[in-house]
Amino acid sequence: MTHLVTTLMSWQLDGPTLRLTLLAEPAERSHTGGWLTAAADGVETTLPNLPPHLPVPAGAAAPRELTVEVVDDGVVRFRSGPDLPPLGVLVAEPAPRPVEVLDTGDGLVLSGPGVAVRVRARPFGVTVLGEGGHLAARTAEHVRQTDGLPLAPALRFDGPHPVLALAVDGRPVHGFGEQFAAFDLRGRSLVLRVADAMGTATGLAYKPAPVWHAAGHLGFLHTGAVVDADVGQAVPDALVLGVRDATLDLFLVAHPDPRERLRRYTALTGRAPEPPDWALGFWLGRCRYRSAAQMLEVADRLVAEGIPADVLHCDPDWLRVDRLNCDFDWNTDRFGDPAAFVAALARRGLRLSLWELPYLDPASPLHAEALAAGHLVVDAAGEPVPVTGTPTPDGRPRALVDLGAPATREWWAKLHRPLLDAGVAVFKTDFGEGLPDGAALTGVPPAHAHNLYPLRYHSAVAAAGSDHGAGLIWARAGWAGSQRYPTGWAGDAAATVDGMRATLRGGLNAALSIPGWWSHDIGGFSAGTGSPALYARWLQFGALSPMMRAHGLYPREPWAFGPRVLDIAREFIRLRYRLRPYLRRLAADAAAGLPVLRPLALEFPDDPDAAAVDDAFLLGPDLYVVPVFSDATEPVRRTYHLPAGEWRDLLTGEERVGPARVVEHVPLERIPLLARTDLEMSP
Repeated sequence: MTHLVTTLMSWQLDGPTLRLTLLAEPAERSHTGGWLTAAADGVETTLPNLPPHLPVPAGAAAPRELTVEVVDDGVVRFRSGPDLPPLGVLVAEPAPRPVEVLDTGDGLVLSGPGVAVRVRARPFGVTVLGEGGHLAARTAEHVRQTDGLPLAPALRFDGPHPVLALAVDGRPVHGFGEQFAAFDLRGRSLVLRVADAMGTATGLAYKPAPVWHAAGHLGFLHTGAVVDADVGQAVPDALVLGVRDATLDLFLVAHPDPRERLRRYTALTGRAPEPPDWALGFWLGRCRYRSAAQMLEVADRLVAEGIPADVLHCDPDWLRVDRLNCDFDWNTDRFGDPAAFVAALARRGLRLSLWELPYLDPASPLHAEALAAGHLVVDAAGEPVPVTGTPTPDGRPRALVDLGAPATREWWAKLHRPLLDAGVAVFKTDFGEGLPDGAALTGVPPAHAHNLYPLRYHSAVAAAGSDHGAGLIWARAGWAGSQRYPTGWAGDAAATVDGMRATLRGGLNAALSIPGWWSHDIGGFSAGTGSPALYARWLQFGALSPMMRAHGLYPREPWAFGPRVLDIAREFIRLRYRLRPYLRRLAADAAAGLPVLRPLALEFPDDPDAAAVDDAFLLGPDLYVVPVFSDATEPVRRTYHLPAGEWRDLLTGEERVGPARVVEHVPLERIPLLARTDLEMSP
């Protein structure tokens, strides 16, 4: 049954916590789409053809409690329903600040540091004002149809599940994790559930996050439960958020500057540690290199071609049993002694990255050991719960490692240590999306376990690496808070122009909700080799991304695409290394809560044209990158929005002044790359 909150019944200030008792009345949709309750507030009784008496939904009204706290300057927390155990998303439970409450007769005004919250008594609604009185957020109960029935009530409960509606008033909505379909997400309906998205074109997300920017605020739902987000699809001026759990725990960050909103949000959920210097260079991999000899041949070719690189990556062939399985059984037949192999790469100036996932094949000897020791996710009968969402190549069910259990996390870390001792620099933490809904993960409520599994997985591997001075991971799945475990990449994009475009859109949304380091597979992962021209254009995009890795099912070495592309790749990879001092400076920004790849909307929040730019980005605050999305070898006409300021193209020397609409014909050998004219570039 649906209950709609209609009335503030009473309130109490309990120290720094405002406790509201609300009346929730039975509700149902009318035949015209509005929500009908016993309350008649706002109903247009003189509307022609309206029945004189609207039916009253059956059922009893019930009280609901909503608490309101100010937990930081401009940060308001709203909670309703049962208390949650620690979920591992917040870095620490924030202490509420002192507040004052004024009873206005028709509602309340709560005042705290940097924020005011107005609560209307009937019909119930909330308005959040930031410092200086700017409108940050309001609920959407005022959005009504002709007969006066609300289309997006402020708060309702579908059974136990809370549904919140916020007004967006036609303004852009960004974020919600790594969403590939669009940058401005208005008009879309999203299901925030970690998925093996099988690319960038399916509407699914490897790294969703219940974090968004809209109409002067950042919103963050502190939950691991699946969230349904209707972003103005059903009701164009409303963002309707449903949590598939009985608990609502919402943080609203009120500030007009999205950079400041991110700083305050990441104070709650953590920030990206500074990566080692070598991680800022060129990474190269392929699915798959089959042997040490093959990888050393690639390493020698990099040297011979004069291409700087820092990391060579090996996908599952380093394992004896390698099909959706990771038991850390090093394949000596193919790769010899691991320490000797790492040393051979080191002599060529390279570090080793290894693939892993948290699944075990029954064919692995480690499977029985893990089951006996209680390290696997099991059902009520004690049988291993199989991975879902990803097909297995042979039909055998793979088991999941229970990384919610402290003893299992230590066991998993111990399995990494021999390889870390041998000198492995980083682990690519692939997959992690396969925990079935409702499965019991130790220490995590079942409704939250699926989406929080990647956080448990990544934190365990990062902790294992940190013990050896190498806490960096390269992760595919994620959730709110994943920025604490850099870095993530955009999954298995197709080697097409559309795949490249979608990849950037995912990066822009991730920047505003999982801010920190991010990357992608240069050239695309699947759907063919891709054309030489597409590889060149994608490599230019990748060389100017936060981290740079070429990878895919097919060869991604620069020489695989012909001499012209090899020359282009060499120049842009070398440019990457010349920019490394600038990237090191950006590491400090990421450690303060800002993304390295930035939408124009982040740096130019008062520029309405910047809010719509989804085909270009800033690398830090001072470099503007305009990728060319094309697989044509001839010059391409590229139109882009240049934001305010004085800019100089680093590749042509041409100076421009924004705001302006720029049209260029861009040859394959370059892309528009503009720096603020006052930026000092190190040689």
